[in-house]
Amino acid sequence: MDRRKAIKNIGLSFGTITLSSSVVSIIQGCQSSDSTWTPKFFNDYQLLNLELIMESIIPETDTPGAISLKIVRFTDSYLNAILNKNDKEIALKDLNKFLSLVKKETNSDNLNSEIFSQYLSKYLDKSDFENENEKFISSFLENIRNLTVRSYRVNEYVMYNICLLYTSPSPRDRQKSRMPSSAW
Repeated sequence: MDRRKAIKNIGLSFGTITLSSSVVSIIQGCQSSDSTWTPKFFNDYQLLNLELIMESIIPETDTPGAISLKIVRFTDSYLNAILNKNDKEIALKDLNKFLSLVKKETNSDNLNSEIFSQYLSKYLDKSDFENENEKFISSFLENIRNLTVRSYRVNEYVMYNICLLYTSPSPRDRQKSRMPSSAW
């Protein structure tokens, strides 16, 4: 399977998250204390950098950001559960390639959220590429953004506190204004 097809499959599988019992258990497991959680898919270096990228995509504002919500934990557990062996290898290879390119271009071994924010600003939604590396970075960051947003949307805190969806008003409460059920 080629890389593009694998990335497309990852995106498609992530886009069809249903709240099955296994996904619910992954969500609940991601909220456990820091001392009891261990990554299943990423190593510590990958996890740290992916968390910084995700926080650059969904920063802490008046609502919790990706780090506070432990979005990277859900992503780690979810990808470990849904990807086959070949797709796991491709995903990890792409993450490592991205991190290597960033380290090389910035001449820094100490990657941080400021660097990742600059890359997101420069490469997301870009359509004119000077070389294959730029095209790869843009595609990779697009996939990470999609993973981050989808992980955010199924986060337990977000579902209960931010994304409360109401049904349309019933005839008995016509005076009440409600959020449409299709808010997302």
